[in-house]
Amino acid sequence: MDSLRISLQSILSNIEDVEDKCVDRLVGSLKNRDGITAVEVTEDQNCRPQLLVKFDADIISNGQIQHITRETGKKLDKTIGHLRIKVQEVQDTQRIQATTTLLKKLKGVMNVLVVPAGWIILEFNQYIIGESILRELVDKMNLVV
Repeated sequence: MDSLRISLQSILSNIEDVEDKCVDRLVGSLKNRDGITAVEVTEDQNCRPQLLVKFDADIISNGQIQHITRETGKKLDKTIGHLRIKVQEVQDTQRIQATTTLLKKLKGVMNVLVVPAGWIILEFNQYIIGESILRELVDKMNLVV
């Protein structure tokens, strides 16, 4: 069994956190490939996130894995947008729920997190809805600082 380590930041340039759903999408895509036996998110010696891909070299090569990983990462970066908007603190749980529900109902919005300390974090399909539209809608909610 061979293994390959690849810097996560070199694959998914638009993510800030290994908890991002795009990491799960990438891992899931790789796990479904013939010859790949396991994929894990680990850290290098400088505590930077990386992928550890274990594979059967008789079925798939190191180069093929690198190519598939790069191409999948490019598609995810191109398709999935990530937006963090600084807003005023929101302690009212009903307002948090209402804001979350409203944003989740927008076509193309995939994930919404309203952080009471003053952030709205969005993940969206850039082919369906644009960042400028999302910023404008959040601004109209009178939450933006």
